[in-house]
Amino acid sequence: MGSKLGKLIAMVMVLTMLFMAGGFTVYLFEEAFTSGFELVLLGMAALMGVAWILFRGPVGKALAAMLEGTSGADPMLAARVADLEDRLAEISLETQRLMEIEDRLDFTERLLAQHTDPGMLKRQEDRL
Repeated sequence: MGSKLGKLIAMVMVLTMLFMAGGFTVYLFEEAFTSGFELVLLGMAALMGVAWILFRGPVGKALAAMLEGTSGADPMLAARVADLEDRLAEISLETQRLMEIEDRLDFTERLLAQHTDPGMLKRQEDRL
C-alpha cells in the first residue's frame, strides 16, 4: 500500500472515530435530560478512557509521526536497502571489469587484423 493511500485511510479512520465519539457524547447529553446526570458522568468517563487508550497507544504514536512528517524506521527495510546497495556496488565493479575485458579484446582483434599475412605467421611459428 502506498504511503499517501495509507495516510488517507488513517485519516478517514480517525475522523470516523471522532464522529462516533461526538455522536456518543450527544447521545449521553440527551439521556441526561431524561434519566439523570449520573449516566452522563459514567459515559464521559468511558469516553475519556477510550480516548486515552487510543491516543496513547499505537494509533496515537502513528498520528504523531504522521503530523511530524516522520515514519517509524523499519529495520527489515533498512537491511534490504543496505543489501541492495551492496549488490549495486558489486555490479558496478563487475561492469568496470567487463568494460576492461572488452577493451582488451578489441585491442587484440585489431592486432590480429593487422597481421593477416600467412607467411608472416609461419615465420613467427618457426622462431618458436
